[in-house]
Amino acid sequence: MAEGIILILGLILLGIGILLAFFGRSMWESMMSMIGGFIGWFIGFGIAMLIFGQDGWLIAIVIGFICGFIGSTLFHYLVEGALALIAGVLAGGLVYFIGGAGWAIPAIIIFVIVFALSYYYMDDLIGIITALIGGILSAVAVFVILMEDTGLGNGEAGDIAIKSNPTLAILAGIGIFILGAVVQTYVLDD
Repeated sequence: MAEGIILILGLILLGIGILLAFFGRSMWESMMSMIGGFIGWFIGFGIAMLIFGQDGWLIAIVIGFICGFIGSTLFHYLVEGALALIAGVLAGGLVYFIGGAGWAIPAIIIFVIVFALSYYYMDDLIGIITALIGGILSAVAVFVILMEDTGLGNGEAGDIAIKSNPTLAILAGIGIFILGAVVQTYVLDD
């Protein structure tokens, strides 16, 4: 079994994975809003520092907060459209890639259909995607929690031998993903 800080980190990761798997859809908008705020702040701060230099750090912070607010708002309201657009482009691009230039019109039709369906069903897709991410994080956490130091390393820096059971971790991740997707899709349906 993992010891000390590794065990604590594994348990924190397991908690985050379970939260995402079972409640990811309800946390989605606030998570994306925070991510957009961070991205906006860093972009605004970085550009302002380039323009005003080291002496304009206070102005850069203010501009960073303004851009953070804008980024938070954009990610909160436009993320579903952006994800649907990405899904449509991937599907249409795949059809175009397979069929070549002669399939341009079918590729455009596929793009429009996939974009529309993805946008309409985005809430259900987000539940399944967050359940998948939560399952993956939980599998990694179980793997980390069950790690054991075999003592086979020769003691040099970076030379450790760790043993863990990946089968149990994979099964736990798959189970959490399936249960989380079912709960988010059928039990917590808005």
